[in-house]
Amino acid sequence: MAKIFSEHDIVNLKNELKKACENSWRTKGYKMTNIASLTKEIGISTGSFYRLYETKEELFFEVFYMIQNQLKENWNRVIELNAGINGFKIALKWLFKEYSKYPNLYDFNNPDYLLFLNKLPKENIELLKVHNEVFFKDTLKNSSLKLKISEEKAYGIFSTLLLTSTMEKDFGHNKYEVFEFLLDSSVNQIFDINEGED
Repeated sequence: MAKIFSEHDIVNLKNELKKACENSWRTKGYKMTNIASLTKEIGISTGSFYRLYETKEELFFEVFYMIQNQLKENWNRVIELNAGINGFKIALKWLFKEYSKYPNLYDFNNPDYLLFLNKLPKENIELLKVHNEVFFKDTLKNSSLKLKISEEKAYGIFSTLLLTSTMEKDFGHNKYEVFEFLLDSSVNQIFDINEGED
């Protein structure tokens, strides 16, 4: 007979599964993160998992949203402590380091991540796309910076800069220094910077 979970149990188990999934995704990637290892880690059966989630992808989708919200909270914390253009640069450098540290989680062009996307319903893929764009718009808003160029172009530039975080270590030069140089070289053309601000 299947164990009966209370609403409280369900919330706690889902939170434990999301945390275990996030950790595994960071270190092993999507493909190597399997239901059996996650359920074993938190002490439930595979059958119990499927009473909480219909598919592995449903769990991953929730985890992705959770991670995006954590990134936004951390970004806002950095911006609160560091105003203006310098705060934006510090926050973007922090995001670059986070992306570099966990490529399994943030390299959206790797085959492992594309496998995850291919298993999602089209509406979920669209939600992820919109969520990324909203994240960028919110970060700009919270940074209180005025753009010289369109939001779309700025989004494209910063996305391209962050892509350097996923490049291999044999980049030819320290990729963080390359990223910093490109960021410092482009911010004056992207933002309307007040006099006296670096």
